[in-house]
Amino acid sequence: MIEEVIIFGTVQGALLALLALGFSLVYGVGGVLNLAHGAFYLITAYIIFWTIPLFGFTVSAIVGLIAVMGIAAFTSLALIKPLQDTHIGVVLVTFALAFFFEQFVKYFGDPLYHYIAPWVPGFITLLGINLQAQLLALVIGSIALVIVVTLFINKTKIGKSIRAVSQDAEAASLVGINTDLVLMTSLVLSALLVGFAVIFYAPGNYIAPHIGWRYLLLAFSVTIFGGMGSIPGSIVGAFIMGYATTFTDYFPMLGPEYSQLIPIVVILVMLLIRPQGLLGKEEVQ
Repeated sequence: MIEEVIIFGTVQGALLALLALGFSLVYGVGGVLNLAHGAFYLITAYIIFWTIPLFGFTVSAIVGLIAVMGIAAFTSLALIKPLQDTHIGVVLVTFALAFFFEQFVKYFGDPLYHYIAPWVPGFITLLGINLQAQLLALVIGSIALVIVVTLFINKTKIGKSIRAVSQDAEAASLVGINTDLVLMTSLVLSALLVGFAVIFYAPGNYIAPHIGWRYLLLAFSVTIFGGMGSIPGSIVGAFIMGYATTFTDYFPMLGPEYSQLIPIVVILVMLLIRPQGLLGKEEVQ
């Protein structure tokens, strides 16, 4: 059991890191709870699935990334910006957008499960466990993307603007930083990370119209666990959550049906005992 927890927990943590990193980034910059985050995963997966027969996987993946970044930019400018001063308005409009994408997929596709063939074929053996080569690509790709995003935020001009807005949006605005552009950039970057999560994880797995809600719940729970707006907290929380859910999957007295409860339990417990999360900062009123 230990080998399975190490291998598959690392895989799950790598996926959660990509999902939670973007979610946390958007909240840290604009205080935005983007409930369409899981829907970005959903629509990217279906765009790739629909276009593979026409273009092949590589071109379809590029089309999916461009599409989800465009959707994120539109969401920021047309939906979030007009309601940014009312947090409940942002929550409601992004929830409505998530529901729209679910119904859109059902209308133009169907409510059934669909399989996407892996683009990295074959299996490898690690610690005596047979693992899809596609999942190893997920781990390597996730680590590389986390490093790139960290360097982007710390070293580039727009990255430093993101950090400034996340620390104090009003002060950043006073020194000439376009906070609306920074929020849109953060949302587009978040969607890009979700798109890469799809590219690395959806092939070799099944997709269905309801999957967006599961990935939203996972991203939300990891973000709360690690600390709202804390990028290091999201990464640490992702791997802790990954190992915890995988341990639950393989523990003889529990099983996969109980692992589905882990994110919900984490949200409830962390909000009660440490609302700021593992590495988050306590808000000063």
